[in-house]
Amino acid sequence: MPMSDTNLSSLVVRAQTGDRAAYDDIVLRFQDMAVGYASALLGDFHLAEDAAQEAFVGAWTELPRLHKPAAFPGWFKRIVFMRCSRVLRKRQTVAIEHAAAIEHAAAESLAGSDPVEELESRDEKARVMGAIGRLPDEERMATLLYYISTYTHREVGSFLGLSASTVNNRLRSARKRLRKEMLKMAEREIPGQAPSRDDRFAQRIASLLQPDDLKTERYQYGIEAVDGHQAWALFCASGAGDLARVSAMLDRDPRLVNAQYWYQFPIHMAVREGHAEVVQLLLQAGADPGQSRYTYNSWDKLLDISQERGFNSVQALLEAAMRERFGYDPAFEELEDAIKSRDQARVEAVLAARSDLIHASDALGNGPLHWAVITRQNDLVDIFVARGASLEARRADGQTPLLVSLNGDYWFRSRDLPAEAPKDTWVITRHLLACGAEYALSVACAAGDEERVDAVLASNPVLARTLDHCRRSPLAYAAGRGHTQIVEKLLDLGADPNLPEENAPRGGALFGACSGNHIVTAKLLLERGADPNAEVDSSGSCLTTVEYNHGTDGHRMQAMLHEYGAVTPPFAMVDDSELERAVREGGAVVSHPQFLHELMGRNNAELINVFLDSTPDVGDLFRLTDIWGGNYPSDPNTIRALASHGLDLCRANWIGRTFLHGCAEKGDVEAARVFLELGADIDAIELEYGGTPLAAAARSGKAEMVRFLLDQGADPNAPAESVWAQPLYWAEKEGHGKVVALLRDRMNGG
Repeated sequence: MPMSDTNLSSLVVRAQTGDRAAYDDIVLRFQDMAVGYASALLGDFHLAEDAAQEAFVGAWTELPRLHKPAAFPGWFKRIVFMRCSRVLRKRQTVAIEHAAAIEHAAAESLAGSDPVEELESRDEKARVMGAIGRLPDEERMATLLYYISTYTHREVGSFLGLSASTVNNRLRSARKRLRKEMLKMAEREIPGQAPSRDDRFAQRIASLLQPDDLKTERYQYGIEAVDGHQAWALFCASGAGDLARVSAMLDRDPRLVNAQYWYQFPIHMAVREGHAEVVQLLLQAGADPGQSRYTYNSWDKLLDISQERGFNSVQALLEAAMRERFGYDPAFEELEDAIKSRDQARVEAVLAARSDLIHASDALGNGPLHWAVITRQNDLVDIFVARGASLEARRADGQTPLLVSLNGDYWFRSRDLPAEAPKDTWVITRHLLACGAEYALSVACAAGDEERVDAVLASNPVLARTLDHCRRSPLAYAAGRGHTQIVEKLLDLGADPNLPEENAPRGGALFGACSGNHIVTAKLLLERGADPNAEVDSSGSCLTTVEYNHGTDGHRMQAMLHEYGAVTPPFAMVDDSELERAVREGGAVVSHPQFLHELMGRNNAELINVFLDSTPDVGDLFRLTDIWGGNYPSDPNTIRALASHGLDLCRANWIGRTFLHGCAEKGDVEAARVFLELGADIDAIELEYGGTPLAAAARSGKAEMVRFLLDQGADPNAPAESVWAQPLYWAEKEGHGKVVALLRDRMNGG
């Protein structure tokens, strides 16, 4: 399909905001151009299709960074060029294997057709490509791009960055070099290689863009299910800064504002790119990064990003929202430090100087009472209550001090406490209640107070199936402490043991009962339909929590779970032979979300080969995983085996992180060497930190990896437009002196 400039810019703008239909149109318009250009560089249409496919997928990821939509042709040409450069760097053995596969496919295609015609056609193609391959570079490119489709001189020139007259001159010169008969053959053969001859190429691209988890109309990660397609579109629109599209999508479904994917929300995309107006709109619509699981990517991380990148307007918006929602004040840090130091005199001195800090909080919304509870200091609770601190103050994740006393804090554990701190958290809980904290249903369920539970439910039975401020269920509080009678009351009132709640997309009640080895409670929940394979984020499954917390004392519980259909998850298969048996038998564990992560984490070449024997083409299976949760194959032979089975080594996860980024962070030079030999992009940009693998190595202080990547041609100044993402910035920030010296020496020509 020939290109048209009339609506290219508008198509690009729409695609930047996650409009898949617009990007599909761009693919259709540029597919022949991309393959023609790649074949001019590679001399092979099969390799050219692969490179062009990678380029389209990479362009989709990077498209929000294109500031001038009209510049798309030249910008995209550079991406195709980089993909082709990686192909040319591949080892000869890979090229030979690829050629052999092509020959095999060609031989198979002879079946059912006239062998003489097929051989003649292949001979003609070879002669045409041979003749075109002998043309000067600039004539070869113009010829292939012109003849592969119905592109005009102006369209070819727009892609190559040339005037239409220059293209015309190069074509005229090429025609003179090619004999008349060869020119006729070229006119016949080259269009036959165009992707536009059918819809196969475009369909392949379409299947490679959106994360698989989001390809559903009912996507469940947070508490509420949303349309995954719309959620992904909002992520893209927020990253692209398309205020109108973000507004329209939120008008249609306000819940999308807190659609969560891997601990992140649309606001994370807008903050990273510095789109202040979109950040403001999302905040006004209720964007709440405090809902990020475990507050892993909460307000504090967003604030750091805006500060590091110099996005002053975004920083001001975030700080204003944090002040309004939970009293954030940077000056609170001094009071927080005094509380954690258990220095009561210093606490009093800080409050004497700044009495208003009694109502302030840190970047996660922890106020004075939250920190007194976290550090288990009842004397400070009394001081703060006397000074007017609110017992019902909610921090960023919705927890009041009382709820924190029950649930603990992810970032400050009991191991961080001194010996004199109370071991029994109920000492803190009871004290807060005595001070006047609300005796809510959650607390009564956790305490096993049936009288209080009955009173609350009598006044409002709906509360039995309602999550509390921090998105946890009364059922989970009761089951986790083994209060079976309360669990039964709640179930009788319609409580759903599989209701999605914080960190537990299939409910937390059974997991809690298993963690406490409360077998009677667990049996009741299973009889009422609780999912025996329910998991809690980062904490394992019902089966594994029994093993972890109770060892052999939990065998009865585990046996009961198995009776109800529990399956041992891959991360619990300590012995590689157990994982191998599951692979050979095709067990359900192979489809577990953590299977690939675990398989790669073992780094057992024999085990991976067993898997490959049963899965000859891993291309679709590995298509859009989250780079296996950070794991990557490090054994060189394993990497090559995976590549030969269809693994795309250039594949990035949903925020641009590649295998090479993982290698770089860990300083795994040998694995990085193989990835580069097989075509990995040495200057790939990921979105979270905005940097290349070299920047990842510099951030982690891996000096040998930094030296290796520099020797391999990594650009120490990439990305040029973002100093805060460059290797030197991170090396200096993290204090890695040796890395700083290496980078400065190379940047100065050393």
